[in-house]
Amino acid sequence: MRKSKRFFTLVEMIVAMAVMIFVALIIATASMTFYNAWQRTVRVSDRLKTCQAIDRIMDNCIRNMIPFRWKDKDLDQERVVFKGEPDNIHFVSLRRAYRHDKGALIFIRLKVENEQLIAEYSQYPRFQWDEDESELNSYSREVLADRVRSVSFLYASEEEDELVWNDRWEEDLNLNVSVSNPRSATADSKRTFLIPIAVQMTVEWTDGRREVWLRRTAGNSKNTQLTT
Repeated sequence: MRKSKRFFTLVEMIVAMAVMIFVALIIATASMTFYNAWQRTVRVSDRLKTCQAIDRIMDNCIRNMIPFRWKDKDLDQERVVFKGEPDNIHFVSLRRAYRHDKGALIFIRLKVENEQLIAEYSQYPRFQWDEDESELNSYSREVLADRVRSVSFLYASEEEDELVWNDRWEEDLNLNVSVSNPRSATADSKRTFLIPIAVQMTVEWTDGRREVWLRRTAGNSKNTQLTT
């Protein structure tokens, strides 16, 4: 006896295709959800690494900033190696010295260049009053953050027993003289310290995010200024 072949009906084919589409939709949705979650994790991880890099600079360098002085041959006077501008900072920091290091001092500059927050380090003196000669000294560069639109600094000082914040640190040559040799001071200075009491740094990224860091400096005491 010959058996007749049974074919799928139109309804069965539609139901089967609907089930396949539904399963494919579930797989695609799950894959997209996993991919988006992975991308968010990568973004958060990158931001965390960036913040940790900036935290390291603020904790290890800004916090250990000292009022290091060097003689300016043109003025025949000792000056503090520090330059505080609204969008960059140049300072000297004290660090732990190891066996093969050239000293415990490190000269640092922070600035934005090509949408990157750059830190420049040098073990040799770099002076803000002689940029050309300072550029001849070797230094290393580190990219702390990418896609940075701008960086801005605020500097805290004590003037007449009051805390004052400025976006630019004006060098007080009278204070430099009075600290190194009190008898040679030619005028009284309103400011108490050679370097800022604290430094605030605000970083703005190209996507509109903003983060603020604030650290007190270690080398701003009057006793430290008299001994450095």
